[in-house]
Amino acid sequence: MATTENPESPNGKGDSGSADPNATYPLKVLYCGACSLPTEYCEYMPEPAKCRQWLEKNLPDVYASMTVGSAGNTPKQESATGQAPPAAEEEEKKKQKRGGRGQIKQKKKTVQQKVTIAKIPRAKKKYVTRVCGLATFDIDLKEAQRFFAQKFSCGASVTAEDEIIIQGDFTDDIIDVIQEKWPEVDDNSIDDLGEVKK
Repeated sequence: MATTENPESPNGKGDSGSADPNATYPLKVLYCGACSLPTEYCEYMPEPAKCRQWLEKNLPDVYASMTVGSAGNTPKQESATGQAPPAAEEEEKKKQKRGGRGQIKQKKKTVQQKVTIAKIPRAKKKYVTRVCGLATFDIDLKEAQRFFAQKFSCGASVTAEDEIIIQGDFTDDIIDVIQEKWPEVDDNSIDDLGEVKK
């Protein structure tokens, strides 16, 4: 139990305006061992149960005055049996926990699992191959882009949120390569759109 004394009397040079005429000086302040604040503030701490346990063990008279005077005031406090009253439980559930807004779960969109392959003309007789829809099968696009670039020995890049562009015309080979690398993509879910303008 820690106590402090205030050496300045109300008649001295200290805070003469805030002195209590009924108080006996020097003042003795009791501090809680759990939260290290004066015992009057224990009920306002985030975990008042720890303070109550410490006060019950070390300062039973202060504990009795704290629980009798504030048993119905705060919804966080537990009753003498250790169970929170039903109204307090409901209010505790309604209260928001620390950390601001909770994580909002986004609804998954039910997207049709379809891979589309198209040949896009670039300049004169040059083409690029566009592969869309691999992300609907939970395939990592960066990994797929690296695989295509290595497999066809050409440049490949992820251009949109679910689109890979491969430099060159690989529409004939790419269907077999996709099915070989990712067996979850079956033949019915791959569409070859042929030559398409951008």
